[in-house]
Amino acid sequence: MEGWKLREGNRRMLRASDPGYPSGLKDIHPPPEPLYVDGPWNHPGPHVAVVGTRNATEDGIDVARDLARSLVARGVAVVSGLARGIDAAAHRGALDAGGLTGAVLGTSLDETYPRVHADLQMKVARSLGLMSEIAPGDSATPGTFASRNRILAAIADVVVVVQGREGSGALITARDATRLGRPVGAMPWDPRDPLGEAPHELIRAGKATLVRDADDVMELIGVVSAPRAAPGRVSRVAPINLERLLPHEAALYRALRNRPLALDDLAAAASLTASQLSVALLSLELNGLAKRAPGGLARRARRAP
Repeated sequence: MEGWKLREGNRRMLRASDPGYPSGLKDIHPPPEPLYVDGPWNHPGPHVAVVGTRNATEDGIDVARDLARSLVARGVAVVSGLARGIDAAAHRGALDAGGLTGAVLGTSLDETYPRVHADLQMKVARSLGLMSEIAPGDSATPGTFASRNRILAAIADVVVVVQGREGSGALITARDATRLGRPVGAMPWDPRDPLGEAPHELIRAGKATLVRDADDVMELIGVVSAPRAAPGRVSRVAPINLERLLPHEAALYRALRNRPLALDDLAAAASLTASQLSVALLSLELNGLAKRAPGGLARRARRAP
């Protein structure tokens, strides 16, 4: 094990008595040790865990990404589990904004799961870092992914559940956070959305506080933001009147997001053929409603108020 430590440079094994062992993990009895970490893990400010389903909707991904971006702008480090869906969106949002993000893995540090997150895992390792209680060379099991949630809850000052169905693994993290005395926030959704089941159940049962944005999360940490602007004083962007668009244009606009998406994905989401998409996208571009991005991507245009 010592050879592994020396070979990997920034990777190290920690026991609860070692300097640098995360203090929050000592609230777990017994604390997880040995712990394997990669990266600095030296952020002095608050840590917020942003968690949710792997099968997130596009809206869920946008919400998680925007929440992470807003949190790091307030000096928060965003932590999650590097899974598909909400976890990955939270990590990417923090990185996009130039902030810090860390991940608690359900695998050892020398594995990447899922494999499509190889590049993301490398970026997170260079940011706040990676953490696992699984020794290098040991295999992950379904149980290791569940047990890592208690570590994620313990290193966080607040846990926020963005999306998930009833029985979602995010509820395990929320339960562990409650047991450890960490506040839990949950995002509200359309009551007809199945992926709103987990956050809605937490709110309904009084196990989580409804949070709408980063300011609400900061209040759970104990940091009160500036008062919200009174109605009528808020500078708003005029909503798009979709009735003024042709059907194909309206369908494409609904599918577009603030982040770039592949044209093939947009065509599938809007139920358009390639030629229909091309015409509709050009029209939206000319009207200042869409913008192409390199690599065959497109997004909604950012409009001034």
